Order: sequence, then C-alpha cells, then structure tokens
Amino acid sequence: MKRRFGSVVVMGLATLSVLGCAGQQGLMRQGPSFVVTTPVLVLSPGAKVVMYGTGFAPKQEVTLLFKDAGGGMSSIASVVKPAPVANQEGAWAGEWDLSSYVRVLKPGTGMLTAADKDYNSLGQAPVVLVAPPAKPPAKPLATPPAGAAKR
Repeated sequence: MKRRFGSVVVMGLATLSVLGCAGQQGLMRQGPSFVVTTPVLVLSPGAKVVMYGTGFAPKQEVTLLFKDAGGGMSSIASVVKPAPVANQEGAWAGEWDLSSYVRVLKPGTGMLTAADKDYNSLGQAPVVLVAPPAKPPAKPLATPPAGAAKR
C-alpha cells in the first residue's frame, strides 16, 4: 500500500513538473534579434550594410538608427531597401547603401540600433567604417630625351 501511494505521489509530481514546463514555453519566448552581415566596410560609394532581424512582431515597422564614430545620430530606416517591416514570421532583411553618406561619415566604429516606434532599442550591432586606401601620387609627365628634335 505504501509503495503504491509513493508511486502515485512521484507520478503526480512528475506530471506537474512536465505540465509546468510546457505552460512556461510562452513565457520563454525569445525577443527580437538583430544582425549586420557586413560589419566592416570601406567608406566609399557603393558600400552597402546588409542586415536582418528575427523575432519581431508580424508587420512590425522597425526604426533603424545609426550613431557614427563622432556621436552623430541619424535615422536611416527610410533609406534601407526594402523597408524594414517584419513579415508574418517576424523576420525582415534590408540593405543600406552608404553612397550618399560618404561625405558626412568619418572612419571609425559606429552603432546600428533596431528600435520600435517609440525608439526603444530591440537590438544593436557595431559597424566599422574604414578609410579608403590613399591614391598613389600622379606620375610626372615624361620629358623628352635631350637632343630630341622639336617640330
């Protein structure tokens, strides 16, 4: 009798434990994730930052902010193509062409932030902008050899 009672108690506790864990899965839902796949770029026309996010609410519009190495902050969501809006699965992807920003951005480490409509940060990723290589000096024009005939 004691053995049967003990088995029932153990089985009951195991069942409650399993049901309790199953009920908490909704609570353990992972929040949004934000990734930049091109984190190091040469600061030149044609450079593109490629990024994506997962775990967002379906159809959620994502605000993208860029804080440059000097501390200047810009909203770039309007220039990211396609617009950063989560699909039915809560994912989005986009590309930011730096061409129109080359003259105002300086080399250094900046920070991209994915935020909600109230500017609450949902994820961040660093972006390193590297100065383009220096152009080699122009070669002087060749001088004609001494004694060359002038025409």
